[in-house]
Amino acid sequence: MSDSPTPPTSPATHHWGRWVLLSLALLVLAALGWLKWGLDPWLRGKLEKTVTTQTHGQYALHVAGLRTELLARSLHLRGVVLRPSTEQLADTLPRLTARLARFDLSGVGLLALLRGRTAGIDSLTLDSLRLDVAALARRPAPHPTPPFYQQRPLRLGYLALRHAGGSFGPAGAPTGQLREATVSARDLLFTSAGATDTQRLAFAAGWRAVLRQPMGKLGGHTITAQLVDFSSDRQFFGLDSLRIVPPAAGQGKPGAVQVSFTMPGLWVRGLRAAAWQHLHRLRADSALLVTPHLTFKPPAQAPPPVWKLLQPLFDQADVRQLAISDGYLAVVGVSEKPAVRHMYGVARGLRIDSAAAHPGAKRVLYARNWMGHTGRITATFQAPVYPTSIEHALLNTDKKSLRFTGLALRPTLSAAQLNRRSGYQTTQLRVLMPELRAEGFDFYRLSDDSHIQIARVVAERPYLEARSDGRGPINKTPSILTPEAMRRLRAHLDVRQLDVRNGTIAAVYRSPRTPLLGTFVINRLNATLHNVSNDPQRMSLAHPLTGEATGYLQNQCRTQLHLTTSLLDPQGRQHLWGSFEAAPLSLLNSIVTPTRLITFKSGQVQRITFDEHLDRQRVSGPLRATYTDLKINYLGYKDGQVKKTFLNRIKSGLVNSLVIRDQNPRPGGRFVVGQMTSKRELQFSTFTAWRQGLLCGLLQSVGVPDKLAQQFSQSSDPTPLPPAGAR
Repeated sequence: MSDSPTPPTSPATHHWGRWVLLSLALLVLAALGWLKWGLDPWLRGKLEKTVTTQTHGQYALHVAGLRTELLARSLHLRGVVLRPSTEQLADTLPRLTARLARFDLSGVGLLALLRGRTAGIDSLTLDSLRLDVAALARRPAPHPTPPFYQQRPLRLGYLALRHAGGSFGPAGAPTGQLREATVSARDLLFTSAGATDTQRLAFAAGWRAVLRQPMGKLGGHTITAQLVDFSSDRQFFGLDSLRIVPPAAGQGKPGAVQVSFTMPGLWVRGLRAAAWQHLHRLRADSALLVTPHLTFKPPAQAPPPVWKLLQPLFDQADVRQLAISDGYLAVVGVSEKPAVRHMYGVARGLRIDSAAAHPGAKRVLYARNWMGHTGRITATFQAPVYPTSIEHALLNTDKKSLRFTGLALRPTLSAAQLNRRSGYQTTQLRVLMPELRAEGFDFYRLSDDSHIQIARVVAERPYLEARSDGRGPINKTPSILTPEAMRRLRAHLDVRQLDVRNGTIAAVYRSPRTPLLGTFVINRLNATLHNVSNDPQRMSLAHPLTGEATGYLQNQCRTQLHLTTSLLDPQGRQHLWGSFEAAPLSLLNSIVTPTRLITFKSGQVQRITFDEHLDRQRVSGPLRATYTDLKINYLGYKDGQVKKTFLNRIKSGLVNSLVIRDQNPRPGGRFVVGQMTSKRELQFSTFTAWRQGLLCGLLQSVGVPDKLAQQFSQSSDPTPLPPAGAR
């Protein structure tokens, strides 16, 4: 094979290679030039055209400025505005306007994005966003697209939203507003794994949000706050100056609940927000309500239980400790208008779900235990007659104790005014009680079935004053102050022991005869009742209510009483027995002289014993009175004074000599036993029936004929009501 020389390159070949290199250089320069000066306008136009295309021309996007930095892998937008471009929008689109001053995206992983992998972005910052949503879409799109994280997986290192605000609803009357918001998130994973990761909240490893002056409307109520602070890393949620304003008068849904609420602060710590999202379970270590002030009007129909009302928010809530500091609660729209001031309370082991509300859950208002105290509690019964107050209440469910101090019931109308108001004779009550406490209170049972079961109730130094005016007809409605009335209570009441310590009962009566007031007082009253219950499992004839009491009539005559009765006996049978010790009969003058125009001139009781039986038809039983030197005087009333008249002197002499037994036993030794024979008048209370029987037996003992004694002890004929303006 012979060697031959390589032919030399022609000048045309050299020119062709230079042209190729030059063309490539020009293409590179053109591409760089386009990237430098043409990419930004193209991207801006592409964004604006994409929005127009996807909304079928119903929305327009305007970007005032767009700048890319390829080496820095960043994108910056300025003056972004999204608004409707037509008057009418499809019902699958919301009506909104969005304005964004700045959009800064940095650290974009272009290679992963091009390969379809999970793209990484270092940070995204949105500054000065204003979003106004006039209306939501009326129906969903016919062909919904998959969630965005399934279309383009993305990992964002940091997200910041600054100086954001917006509104929801018509521009003239928005139903929601937000003045300013600052939101940040770290390590957001927009993938299917990120969506289901129970350690993440809304794709992010951590969120921080501060909302200023949010406002919303719900059920006609306006809800506002000065500040909302949330941090998932610190597990903290805070509210500053929360306020709920009810609808104005005549507005809102008729019969719906109305709430007025203010709360300077709410702090929730240890909040597991991720568990709330993924498990629909709200968990927190503690929640503190600072000075909550709640006034509400109950709905016309009873609402569902709390757990069911809150079910849209969570299936279960667990809060280790809930504290209320200086709260206020009032109920309006009811005649009683109850209000509780200065409430301080702590609930531990709070759980809200259907299981916690189930009987047998061993919870009180969804908590394992409550401990707290209040300031003044007020209410008005038979408005406006009986304003009632309690100065302090103390509660400890662990110790099963409830204590009230400073109880008071003070009427605003006189007995005469009550008679005119009701149309018949009515007793006016006044109650003062320094302390009332319950020991061994079964709060679990109260929470389960509203039944009250208490081991012991103690009333310390109670004062009860009963005033009545004898002018007016008798109310024919059966009295509710009877043992058998307990049968009509819906809830079971079961008090194992009721103690009254050093009590006082005062009776004040104005008879139709004179305007003078008769008074009678029982002092130093100490009483104990056992088995005060309307529970059929505890109350029967074999296991009745029993009681004993001691006291002093007019602070002079010692009295001892015993009682036994079944509160569920349909025949209303009662057995009362006891004794009155030595005392002058003149102690009765304060009540009989102004009301009956009779005075005991003399008389000394050595002892009175009685054994009284009652049912719904009659009062009966013996009364044994031992006394000496009994003399009475009949009096007259004229010119505003009680006086002795000539005719009354004659009447007194005849009665003392012919009717009244001046002593018992009689001079011959015969002892006269009075019979407490009286018709039971169901329109009067049990206490009145006791008094009528004792009075009848006493009158028979001193010589008053049987029929006259029965008439004298029972109710008198009705008289006209007090005149207008009577006090």
